[in-house]
Amino acid sequence: MLTRYDTAPINRITQDAQTGFVHITNVPIAIVGVFPYMKADGSVEMEAKLPTELLSEGTVSSANSKPITDNHPDELVTQVNARNYMKGFTATNAHVENDTLKVDMTITDKSLIDEINKGKQELSIGFETEVVPKKGEYKGVAYDSVQRNIQINHVAVVEQGRAGHSVRLLGDSAEMIEQDVQKKGKRMDTTKVRLDGADVTVATSDADKIIKLDADNADKAKKIAELEAQIEEKKKELDELKGEAEEEKKNADEAQAKADAAEKELDSLKKEYSGDAMQKAVNDRLNLVGKVKPYLGDSYDFNGKTDKQLKLDTITALDSSIDLKDKSDDYINAYFDAALQAKNAPRVNGYGGSEVKSDKSVIDELRDSRYNFA
Repeated sequence: MLTRYDTAPINRITQDAQTGFVHITNVPIAIVGVFPYMKADGSVEMEAKLPTELLSEGTVSSANSKPITDNHPDELVTQVNARNYMKGFTATNAHVENDTLKVDMTITDKSLIDEINKGKQELSIGFETEVVPKKGEYKGVAYDSVQRNIQINHVAVVEQGRAGHSVRLLGDSAEMIEQDVQKKGKRMDTTKVRLDGADVTVATSDADKIIKLDADNADKAKKIAELEAQIEEKKKELDELKGEAEEEKKNADEAQAKADAAEKELDSLKKEYSGDAMQKAVNDRLNLVGKVKPYLGDSYDFNGKTDKQLKLDTITALDSSIDLKDKSDDYINAYFDAALQAKNAPRVNGYGGSEVKSDKSVIDELRDSRYNFA
């Protein structure tokens, strides 16, 4: 595990009137991206804080309830040395906003609070991480290695972040880097540049590179947004095509079902009217036509008329006032037979001589009695 120190300016400071404690809200600790880190030999290596690592539940929760220190100690803060180093603590609300890890904090030590009031107002985040050599690219920026298993240890209040270092340009702490440089007999010159909407202290020799990097990142972000919009549009078109295909399949299935039903019905008819059954059906039809033709007349069109329709039309011809709507087939068949029987009834002989009942009187009797079929 390697120790890293990331810095950010203090902002949103309030002081409790009763205790005098200082509260700092929504402090940015780290952001997703690719950042330069200075190695022990003075060379710079690009390390990636990927979303899957930095924004993981384990890393976010590691920022909760951690000690605040006055500058970075020479060792990680633990229960053994907390009495010597701890000047406050972070809250339990570590959270993610966009690609940034943030947390509130409280400073309880009067000496450190006095220093903050005099202008010591930058934070440096100390954490442990495993740096795994692995080349890749994140949002158009190449990296040499990836930080994994990031664990926040403490938050230090420092004079200033190291050159080329902020919440957006992350690396070793200002004091540690500058001490190493001083041992070599020289000090790093710094300047401020505007990076991603914030003023950042960087090495003067690196200012042009960082400004160009910021511009390149902005351009790449714009292209990424355009590509994402195109992808969403293509997804929408694909969904529409899928919907049309599903509708066509549904229509095809319905057509096939109708065809299958028609074929089944045809097979049934073939079986029903094959051989003797066909001859019987023809004879029955001819007999029925012969029965009803005298009442329907020569002008009646028999084509396409079912047996039931022929019977209904014959009954109506005999008595147009009769209403057989909603009557069953058995009722209609019985009524038809009775009506024809009455129509062809013989003379009635009785007292007073013989007489022939009129068609109308026979039909009236049929309608009145219903022949017990009602």
